[in-house]
Amino acid sequence: MLARRILAKYVVKTSVLAMLGATAVLSILQILFTYLGELSDLKEGYTAWNALQYVLWGAPRYLYDILPISALIGAVLGLGSMASNSELIVMRASGVSLWRIVGWVMRSALLLVILSFVLSEFVVPYTSEQAKSIKSHRSVTALGEVKGYWAREGQRFIYIDYANAQGTLKNVQVLDFNDEYRLKSLLNAEQGQFVKDGQWELQKSAEVNILANGQSQVVSQDQQALALALQPKYVHMVTIDPEDLAPSQLVSFMTYMNEYSQIPKTYLLAFWKNIGSPFALLALVLIACSFIFGPLRQQSMGFRLVIALFVGLGFYYIQDFLGYASLVYAPSPAWFVFIPIFFMFGVGSYLLYRAR
Repeated sequence: MLARRILAKYVVKTSVLAMLGATAVLSILQILFTYLGELSDLKEGYTAWNALQYVLWGAPRYLYDILPISALIGAVLGLGSMASNSELIVMRASGVSLWRIVGWVMRSALLLVILSFVLSEFVVPYTSEQAKSIKSHRSVTALGEVKGYWAREGQRFIYIDYANAQGTLKNVQVLDFNDEYRLKSLLNAEQGQFVKDGQWELQKSAEVNILANGQSQVVSQDQQALALALQPKYVHMVTIDPEDLAPSQLVSFMTYMNEYSQIPKTYLLAFWKNIGSPFALLALVLIACSFIFGPLRQQSMGFRLVIALFVGLGFYYIQDFLGYASLVYAPSPAWFVFIPIFFMFGVGSYLLYRAR
């Protein structure tokens, strides 16, 4: 029992160090190549120093994206080094099952899963906004401003010419329809201010009511209360790319959209990508284990790394392609996100079953 604990700690430690090393190397390369690419976009007001700031603020986003591939390469390196030293053969000969060794490697991958969650929830939303503010020469507050925004709440359609995260509106139009989608009223207001949940106050408004006999009635007011489910924090969210929103922000925004309107597929895709990211990472680690114990056990480390890199990049691009294809076709984006993950789990499990 003690011997197995020692072996477990050794395998986990070796795998973790290999995964963290691969993550560090890939992150540095990604930052370097991205910076070199940014240097071609230099112009007045966007210097090499600005480009470096932009790339460094965007580094957590790059790190989050490469974590599954880092886990794959790290698992190949860690297990491959043990295989080259015949340590895996000794473990198997001493009675340690293949699945137990795979379980130890999966345990080490959980560290990257936790890192992935921390990045997506707490780090990436903030750093992505900072990066965009540098690239666009606008403050983070200005990035939260919306110009020309449509929203729907039941039978009510709202157009807002300008809105910001502080709850200020300008040039608001509200169209109310009945159940047969016949226009009931049209409201125009020069300004609006958020009061509290569900309540806004409009200034200098003019409302045209369509009467039952077909005539219209105009009512002008300096101040008018208006019930709108729209909240300043959701106004701010529509200015951010869905992939840069934290999982909790996505859930909150989609709950709001589902209650009062329709959830755009881009937000569903971003949500399911966040959900699928830990499973994608574990699936690639399983594939790495199947390579070492299966068809690549007699190959050199360099060959294993090349194959791992091709598999990782292929998985990344296929999942990315299917994700955007889901925006066109009817099925839920969840299917397109999880199909490659299930395929990887199936292939990895089959190769390990044959090698056991």
